[in-house]
Amino acid sequence: MSQYLDALVDRADLDEIIREIDALCAKREWNELAALRNKCAAAVKTGRQVWPAATLANYRLALHADAKNAAESLQHPTSTFSMGPLTEVIAQSHTWNEVEKYITDPPMRGFVAYERAIRGDTVENDASLQAILEIPLALGTWEPSYEVPFYSDNGVEAPTPLLTAVPFNKVKCNTAAQRDDDPDIEQAVRGVVEAWTSQSNGRVSLAAVSGGIASALGALGLNEAYVSPLEPTQVMSLVAWAGASGGAYGRRRGMAQGRFSAWWLATAFADALDEWPLRPNTLLAEMEELQWFTWREEDPLHGWQLQLAVEDPFNDMSWAFSARDISS
Repeated sequence: MSQYLDALVDRADLDEIIREIDALCAKREWNELAALRNKCAAAVKTGRQVWPAATLANYRLALHADAKNAAESLQHPTSTFSMGPLTEVIAQSHTWNEVEKYITDPPMRGFVAYERAIRGDTVENDASLQAILEIPLALGTWEPSYEVPFYSDNGVEAPTPLLTAVPFNKVKCNTAAQRDDDPDIEQAVRGVVEAWTSQSNGRVSLAAVSGGIASALGALGLNEAYVSPLEPTQVMSLVAWAGASGGAYGRRRGMAQGRFSAWWLATAFADALDEWPLRPNTLLAEMEELQWFTWREEDPLHGWQLQLAVEDPFNDMSWAFSARDISS
């Protein structure tokens, strides 16, 4: 690394280091950027507060660098503090064929493979890759085109999926409904938004009841609600978005994790966790035996929210849950 960059790190000139990171990215000097990252990371041991610069440099390497440098960024100590999992970041601009030979860590390989498959890349259905999340690498023909985030140099955009507009119908809730316990479904719901509740301000409430969704919503304490039906594809899209998100303040978990969360939740509602993982068409058939709804109160909330109601008409059971994470 040049004496000039050495001097910037030695005097902990964070603003100028960041300008140099921008310049090295513009010139595509990835080896030099990796050296600057390593220098900044090591400087922390001497009390120089330049770890944010090291984190930024490592993130930029994952996003933009050649396949070798990008792959090496995945296990750098600074990766823990990036704005999202680098297995998702690297998948935005690198194909599986480009990077797979440089990634030796099995979990890292698996997550990158799933992220690339979600983006339409053809990934050989290798058992060692699928062992990471167990669900099929290739998307089922009925699964949605999951809306992946866009990582820029300094941020990430991951908007809520836009669903086909279906009118909301007003439902009078049965406030006398009694809750039942359903630990498998409660665990699945909480697992979807774990980052919202453990790292941010998220709150989750769930009701399981005998009867229809009016009873389930009433068991949540609602007098009335507005509901709209969902197709299985829409359910998977919404749940995967929530499962990938970090909510208002938590760290993003990635779309591979989000898709896994959607599969697990759908399997739990189908009471088929003992058959995990289901084949894609079997999961679809199980979901089609249930009735799925999104719901809201009269005044929709802003922020991160996932509010679903599910009815099993064959067993006269319903569930409703609300997961919310408000930024202020």
